Amino acid sequence: MWGNCGSCKKHIEKAAKSAGATVANWNQDSKKLNVSYDPAKTTSITIQQAIAKAGYDTQDFSGDNIAYKI
Repeated sequence: MWGNCGSCKKHIEKAAKSAGATVANWNQDSKKLNVSYDPAKTTSITIQQAIAKAGYDTQDFSGDNIAYKI
């Protein structure tokens, strides 16, 4: 996950949780997101897509530039 500040942390974690993550903790220094989720309810892909829609790049998806500017 690419982000640079506390606001990015808030948005990334919120997007992950909106996609079904029960726990989402993004580390600003390492740029890594640790998540927990029920695989019967969501997937890594779904969580990554939600984060990309919020404007942040993930390992598999590019962030939506328009969403990032909002």
